[in-house]
Amino acid sequence: MKLKGTIVEETSPQKNTMVVKFEGDEKQQHFEIKCSFNPHLHRLRKWDYILMWIKWESEIFTEPKTGEKSYFTNLTCSKVIEISSPYGN
Repeated sequence: MKLKGTIVEETSPQKNTMVVKFEGDEKQQHFEIKCSFNPHLHRLRKWDYILMWIKWESEIFTEPKTGEKSYFTNLTCSKVIEISSPYGN
């Protein structure tokens, strides 16, 4: 799915993640997005407004002693386009 949002934390050369706030989210929540690329190396920075191709991925962890399962949902991004930037790229 394609979603628009704003990067709300600085990207890092050591991480393939970015933290974004999605357009239209009434709660203005921050989400960590795992990327198939390094956003910092693509010159994506805090406050850039972007269009992202997002997929949901589920991780299931099973506690070895009890067999109890925990479910986690990750948001992954395979492609991004900068819509606007306050830095005037």
